[in-house]
Amino acid sequence: MNIIKTLIALILSLSTIFAIYVIFIIGNISSFFSTENIQKATSDIDVVHEMEKIQNSTSTAGKKAEVADIINTAYGEAESHGISKDLVDEIFDSKEVKRFLGKAVGNTTDYVVNGKESKQITSEDFDKLIDSNIDKWIKNTNTQISDSKKEVLVIRIKNASRGIIDNLPNTITIDKTIDKNTLKQIRFIFSKEVKVSLVIVIALMLTIIIFLKRKENKWLTYLGAIALVSGLLTIATSFIMNDIVALSLNNYNLSFMTNSFTTIFSHQILITGIITIVVSIILFILYVILNKKAQLKATN
Repeated sequence: MNIIKTLIALILSLSTIFAIYVIFIIGNISSFFSTENIQKATSDIDVVHEMEKIQNSTSTAGKKAEVADIINTAYGEAESHGISKDLVDEIFDSKEVKRFLGKAVGNTTDYVVNGKESKQITSEDFDKLIDSNIDKWIKNTNTQISDSKKEVLVIRIKNASRGIIDNLPNTITIDKTIDKNTLKQIRFIFSKEVKVSLVIVIALMLTIIIFLKRKENKWLTYLGAIALVSGLLTIATSFIMNDIVALSLNNYNLSFMTNSFTTIFSHQILITGIITIVVSIILFILYVILNKKAQLKATN
């Protein structure tokens, strides 16, 4: 009878590990690709540093070349009109611009993954952002610039930015390029219904394991092992996020964001794995403590 209980507990443990791993991954993906979190991730990017990497890169083909051309145009125009490079850096790396780009990307990823529709971001919206903040950026860099030069710079930045913004995927282009059934399947995978179902299944399997292995607190070792393996699998996954994020954003001519997104997303999954391993260690320690107490009680 004990052998059958152990076999059932082992099968349930393996199933629970798989279910926990799946809910960790889909939970992190649906959370990260929401508009709010993409905006936050974009705000943390050192855009100037990433742009310098693109400019200094020997490979600037395709969409990477588009970004490089826009960057070079902006700095070239500024230099030709005697405008400080610091001002251009301030504009590109400003929280307003980064959050704008983050919202443009996040609206699309949120739509694909979570099915949330938002107002489409346009180059006209970006033009308004430039007009509203240019004086503040000039003041932040202590730049001395005439109104005519400022007007030229603003016009050039607006014209250059349209090459990125107007070509970003949006809900309309997504509906045209991705089959409706495919979108439904993607959204179902990341839906609340799937997450809730997984939580219920996990709770049920853990309850059965605890019931089967309640003697001598053996259930603690099973739960500890489940948490340990789930955590290790999650940590291992965090190291292959580069390919996943690159694939998710391959339709965006915002290559300077990809590496930073990868780092942030990988870190988020890594933290999930580490927390799970900490929980497993606590469970193992608790098992040792309870067993020692039981042994002392038995000897007394």
